[in-house]
Amino acid sequence: MFELGGMKMFSAEDIKTAFHVSKETAYRLIKSKDAHAKVLGRKLLISEDNLRKILNNVKS
Repeated sequence: MFELGGMKMFSAEDIKTAFHVSKETAYRLIKSKDAHAKVLGRKLLISEDNLRKILNNVKS
């Protein structure tokens, strides 16, 4: 987890560990157009709010 401007940001590695998914699945989630991911150095980061929105919209 990273703190950027007072917002919690998560990397693919954070998502992989927290949800026990593959790295490919984590990157697919971050690279979706709804993620609005930001690049910081070599890291692709998604905000906590955007991650929550995506996870709430996942259909079972």
